[in-house]
Amino acid sequence: MQGLNRMREVLGLVLLAAVAAGCAPTPEEPVERTVAAEQTYSYTRDVQPIFETKCIACHACYDSPCQLNLTSAAGLSRGAAKSQVYDSSRPLAMSPTRLFVDAQTNAEWRQKGFFSVFNERGGPLGENLQYSLLYDMIELGRQHPLPANSAVPDDIAFGLGRENVCPTPGEFESYAKDKPLQGMPLAITGLSDKEYETLRQWILEGGVIDGQPTPAGPAERDRIRVWEAFFNHPAARNRLVARYLYEHLFAAHLYFDDLKTGNFFELVRSTTPPGEPVQVIATVRPNDDPGPSFYYRLRKLEETIVHKTHLPYALSARKRERFEALFFAGDWKVDALPDYSSANALNPFVAFAAIPARARYSFMLDNADYFVRTFIRGPVCAGQVATDVIEDRFFVLFQDPDSDLSVTDAGYLKQIEPLMILVPGTDERVVELAADWETRKHARNDYIRLRGQAYRAKQPGGPSLGDIWDGDRTNPSAALTVFRNYDNATVKEGLVGAVPETLWVMDYPILERTYYLLVANFDVFGSVASQLETRFYFDLLRSGGENNFLHFMPPGSRATLRDSWYRGVRAEHKLHTDYVIVNEDLPVQIEYHTPHPKSEFVTFVSEYLGPVAGPPDVLNRCAKPPCRRVGASPVEQQVEAQLQTIAARPAFDEGMGFVDFMPDIAFLRVRTASPAQDLAYTLVRDKAHTSVAFLFQEEKRREPEKDNLTVYRGLLGSYPNFIFDVPAEKMGDFTEGLRAARTREQFTDFVSRFGVTRTHPGIWEQFAWFVDYGRRADPIQAGIYDLNRYKKVADLMADETP
Repeated sequence: MQGLNRMREVLGLVLLAAVAAGCAPTPEEPVERTVAAEQTYSYTRDVQPIFETKCIACHACYDSPCQLNLTSAAGLSRGAAKSQVYDSSRPLAMSPTRLFVDAQTNAEWRQKGFFSVFNERGGPLGENLQYSLLYDMIELGRQHPLPANSAVPDDIAFGLGRENVCPTPGEFESYAKDKPLQGMPLAITGLSDKEYETLRQWILEGGVIDGQPTPAGPAERDRIRVWEAFFNHPAARNRLVARYLYEHLFAAHLYFDDLKTGNFFELVRSTTPPGEPVQVIATVRPNDDPGPSFYYRLRKLEETIVHKTHLPYALSARKRERFEALFFAGDWKVDALPDYSSANALNPFVAFAAIPARARYSFMLDNADYFVRTFIRGPVCAGQVATDVIEDRFFVLFQDPDSDLSVTDAGYLKQIEPLMILVPGTDERVVELAADWETRKHARNDYIRLRGQAYRAKQPGGPSLGDIWDGDRTNPSAALTVFRNYDNATVKEGLVGAVPETLWVMDYPILERTYYLLVANFDVFGSVASQLETRFYFDLLRSGGENNFLHFMPPGSRATLRDSWYRGVRAEHKLHTDYVIVNEDLPVQIEYHTPHPKSEFVTFVSEYLGPVAGPPDVLNRCAKPPCRRVGASPVEQQVEAQLQTIAARPAFDEGMGFVDFMPDIAFLRVRTASPAQDLAYTLVRDKAHTSVAFLFQEEKRREPEKDNLTVYRGLLGSYPNFIFDVPAEKMGDFTEGLRAARTREQFTDFVSRFGVTRTHPGIWEQFAWFVDYGRRADPIQAGIYDLNRYKKVADLMADETP
C-alpha cells in the first residue's frame, strides 16, 4: 500500500503519456541509399572500432539514448526512436524492441517507430551528409566542443534522468538551435581528427556495412549439435527439464569453456529444427507459449560484449554430466507436461513440481553467482525497480539443501506450493493494484507462519552454522557480496568489505521466487502497475532473506537488530505487518561471546566456509593498519597501506568528511613503471538509510553522515561515475588530500589534481585502459563499461537520490 498515494499523483501524466504514445511521426518510405562505387573505409575494419572505443560506452542496451544501439551493425541499421524503454509513468506495456528478436528487417523496425540515422532519400552522394542524423550529431559536437578541462554546463544531464530528446532528421535543425552543446559524443572529450574524418567519409560514401557475421567454428558447431540434441530430447522428462533449464538460462551468454574462442551464444526457442537457420520465436517472457512446435537452439551473439548485460555461463561435457546426474538419476516421472498458462508462469513450484526439488535447488546453487547476478545486475541495464529495495552493500549466503525443508520434505513442499504464487507481471490495471497486492501479501504471511511452525518442529534447538551451504568449500558461489549503486548493482564472489548492515540467507523458495519475479517474469517494457507490484513483492522477499539470517542471531537480539534496519514512523508500521520475525524466541546452536553477534557471525561463517568466503579483506577489515595481503608486491603493499586509511570508516569520523562528496563508483588507476603493470582499485560509496522499505523519497531516508567507503582491489561495477589517476609514489598525497577535503572547494581542488573529468583530454585513453585491464584480469566476465552515469564535477558533490 505504501507508495500508492504517490503513484496516484502521476496518473494524470500517465494518461497524457498514453495519448502521446500514438502520436509518433510516421516515417517516410525509404529508398535505396546512394553509395560510392569505391569505399575509402570499411565498417568492420575502421568504423566499428571507433564505435567500440567512443560510442558504445553510452549507446548499448535499452538505456541507449534514443534506443540507438551501436553494439552491432543491426542496431546501427535499425536507427533511433523517440520511445523510452525506461518510463515509470507508462500506463500500458509498450511493444518490445529487442534487437535480433522483435523485428528482423529495417522495414519492420520502421513500423515500430524507429527512424534511420542515415540518408534514406537517395540523391547524390553529398546528400548522404546533409540528411544523415548520425553525421549531424557528430558534426554538432565537432562545431561546439567543450574546452579541455572545462565544466560541463548545468543544463546537460546524464543517466536515466536525462530528458529523452530524439530528433528525427527533419527536426535536427531545431534541436541544434536549442541544444548547440549537445552533439555527440555528449559533453565529453570528442573524436580525434582521424576518427572524425573516418566517420565523415564513410557516411558520405553511403555508410556501407561490409562483411557478414562470423559463423561458429567447426569445434563450436560440434558442441552445438550435442547440446541441441540434449535440449530437444523427445522424452517427457527431458522436455520438462529442457523447459526448466531454458527458463533459467535464456538471459545467459553461453560459452564453451574448453575452446577459448571468445564467442558467446544464447539459448532461444526457434520454429526451425537443429541444422537449419534459427528463426527465433519472439515471446515477451521465456515462459510464454511458444506455440505447438518449437526447438531449443543455440544462436551465436553478434554484438560487442558490454559489461552491464554480460551474464556468462559455461557449457561443457562436465556440465552436461552434472545435469544428467541432477535431473535424470532418480525414477521420477511426468504424468503430463505443464501448459504455458499464467497460473504456471506465476508459480514455478507448481509448473515444475515433477522435477525433484533437490535437483532444482542444486542446479541453482551450482552457479548461484550467475543467478544472483541475473536479478541484481540483470540483462535490462538498469534495475531501480529492484535496487531501491536493497541496502547499498550486503552479504548473501544460502541454506544448505540438506537443511532446507522444501528440499528434504515432500509433504512440506506440497503444503507451501500454493503459497509460492508470484505477482502477475502482466497486470496493467493500476486501480486493482492495491487489492491484488493485499492478496499476495496475505499468501506470503501465511507461508512464513507455516514455515516457522515446520522449522520449529524440525529444529527445536534452532539453526547452526551447518545449515549454511558451504559450496563443498570449493564453489565460490557460496558467499556473495552485493553492491547497490542507485539504479544498478553488482555481485562479487566472497565477503567483501566491512561487516554490512544486513545479510541474507536465501533458501530454495526465496532463490527461485526472486529469479522468476525479477528475471523470467519481469518485463522491462511493462506498465507502471506491473513494475510497482514487482517492486513491492521483492520487498517481501528481501525481508525473508533478512529474517532467515536473523534466526542465526541470539534470540534476544533479533528484534533489536531488525528494528535498526527500519527506522521512522512508516517503516516501524511495516515492521508489524510485513517484516514479522516468526520464531523470534527459537534458540540458536551458535555460541556468541560479545554484544556484537552480527560481527561474530561474519567471523564464524568466514572460518566455516574457508576459501569460498574469499581471501581476508585486509583493505576493509584491517583491525590495526597496516595489514598486508598475502602475495602483494612491495608497490601493492605501499598502495594498500594508504588505501586502508580511507576504507570502511563512517563519514562522521575525523578525516572522513570527503565521503559525502564521493560518487557511488570511482575507478582508481595507480600508475607504475609500465601501463601493463598499473594497478586498479574501485572506491565504492556505501550509502546509509533509515530504511529501504519504500519506493519514493529516498532522499528523506538518507543518513549521509553514516556513509562509508569500501575499497575493492580490481574493478567492480558496470557504470563508473568517475576516474582517479594517481602515480604510485603519490598515493600518500592522494589519501591525505581526500581526508583534508572538508568543503566543496577543497574537493574540487583535489579533483583537479587527481581526477579525470569528462572534458579531460585523456579520458578516452583512461577508459580504454580500464576496459583492457578488465579483459586481462577476467576475460570471461569482461565487457565494455558504461559512461552514461559518469559525473560532471558539480554532480560529484550532490547526493543523487531523488
